[in-house]
Amino acid sequence: MEQSEGVNWTVIILTCQYKDSVQVFQRELEVRQRREQIPAGTMLLAVEDPQTRVGSGGATLNALLVAAEHLSARAGFTVVTSDVLHSAWILILHMGRDFPFDDCGRAFTCLPVENPQAPVEALVCNLDCLLDIMTHRLGPGSPPGVWVCSTDMLLSVPPNPGISWDGFRGARVIAFPGSLAYALNHGVYLTDSQGLVLDIYYQGTKAEIQRCVGPDGLVPLVSGVVFFSVETAEHLLATHVSPPLDACTYMGLDSGAQPVQLSLFFDILLCMARNMSRENFLAGRPPELGQGDMDVASYLKGARAQLWRELRDQPLTMVYVPDGGYSYMTTDATEFLHRLTMPGVAVAQIVHSQVEEPQLLEATCSVVSCLLEGPVHLGPRSVLQHCHLRGPIRIGAGCFVSGLDTAHSEALHGLELHDVILQGHHVRLHGSLSRVFTLAGRLDSWESPLEHLFPSLSPGVP
Repeated sequence: MEQSEGVNWTVIILTCQYKDSVQVFQRELEVRQRREQIPAGTMLLAVEDPQTRVGSGGATLNALLVAAEHLSARAGFTVVTSDVLHSAWILILHMGRDFPFDDCGRAFTCLPVENPQAPVEALVCNLDCLLDIMTHRLGPGSPPGVWVCSTDMLLSVPPNPGISWDGFRGARVIAFPGSLAYALNHGVYLTDSQGLVLDIYYQGTKAEIQRCVGPDGLVPLVSGVVFFSVETAEHLLATHVSPPLDACTYMGLDSGAQPVQLSLFFDILLCMARNMSRENFLAGRPPELGQGDMDVASYLKGARAQLWRELRDQPLTMVYVPDGGYSYMTTDATEFLHRLTMPGVAVAQIVHSQVEEPQLLEATCSVVSCLLEGPVHLGPRSVLQHCHLRGPIRIGAGCFVSGLDTAHSEALHGLELHDVILQGHHVRLHGSLSRVFTLAGRLDSWESPLEHLFPSLSPGVP
């Protein structure tokens, strides 16, 4: 990871789903500031989403409001004013949903990466990589405004992606190359020859995706990274006082507004796409909302109408990073293990670990934050994290094991694991700290309907 001169952020906000996480994530941001990963003068804020499942758009609007409040107060204003945005570089990072392979979410998933240039040696989480990318690669040169970045994906960006900000206004999305097959289950941008976004498809048809193919034979994937100019951010912020979009913020919910779920890409940004008509925009709904009742549809239509009035005249452009890489962190265990064990420039097999018998580790395995005593065999495409194990232990191919200590590892003596996900978790039950363990198969589906996993839950089954 590069440590060149980067963006001197005015505010960094990390949004999270749960109130109990706010203080912990605030400390994590402060730790990174002490490590000099974040500028010393940057204001750090961990912000709870105002409502569960508020959506990426609702979380963005609420975070923007909180940032404007804090900056207004620091500047001596007694009310919120968007004037403070004109000299601010704001970074909003979204924690997103729960992740089955790490209790702290995708952002804090540890990666088999070492950064010898870092001022302080430490484990590298996905959040650290994204902070580095936003600060030293994508962000430099941008005017004051608001960057928004999801933390549910793995990104790779070349040191100088060559982004030009000459004459820029409106909003800008960052796209990375993807195959047509990958795009069938993802979001892609349709643009004109000048980079103006015409439409955004999610799980589009083959014909729609084919229209997005570039000269390199690949399509521009929706990456979860977007920049709002000050002008566009002001228009977005103005919606927080107007029903029903006031329900995306804590202020509206405190006043009794009905919660509304809003997508950053398929509500807020989609209304700026040139090919989108007002009629089609008001009739649509973001993919994460699914098919709900008519009350929800009517409420969403009102929210979209307000977005159309505020943002339709703002241009939306795309920057394509042909040498970059994007991978969404799915709940597929096979894909997760592949990402942690695939060879790479910065990937290391043993990271922040002590292994007494490293010859017992297969070439394509990964050990992060572990102490392995005695003969511990680790097979190909397997990952150990945050464990203290005492052999003899044999962990075969395709396993993910985390959170075990020597007492628990005794239960593995005489066994050989294959294709399993074994995790130890710290939980608090009725005020008492406890340890629980989960075991799943590598090929198990975390998204299967309950009636498939438990037939007795199916309708008509007693």
